Amino acid sequence: MSTDRLPQLRALLAEETGDLFLRYAIALELKRLGDTDQAIADLEQLVRDAPHHIATYHQLALLLAEVGRTHDALHVCDVGLLQCTVAGDRKARAELQELRHAIADEA
Repeated sequence: MSTDRLPQLRALLAEETGDLFLRYAIALELKRLGDTDQAIADLEQLVRDAPHHIATYHQLALLLAEVGRTHDALHVCDVGLLQCTVAGDRKARAELQELRHAIADEA
């Protein structure tokens, strides 16, 4: 995959500043490039700005668990589970619950 992807995504976001998917995609690209701290910061900001964007909780919890922030990862799962319930998204809720169990088991 090209290393030009991040600048391309940022250019698109500059044109569509409110695009949640682009913000999410940038965070995932940062993760792929190994910039875990910035990916976490971007995902945390996305959760604050758009708590209804459920996929963010899963990726943020994964990253937090990867860097040893287990307590924070479990908290993100819990908040995400509540958002899934509010949204009625049973599939995402099941996936996030599974992730929460996996993180808790690793702790």
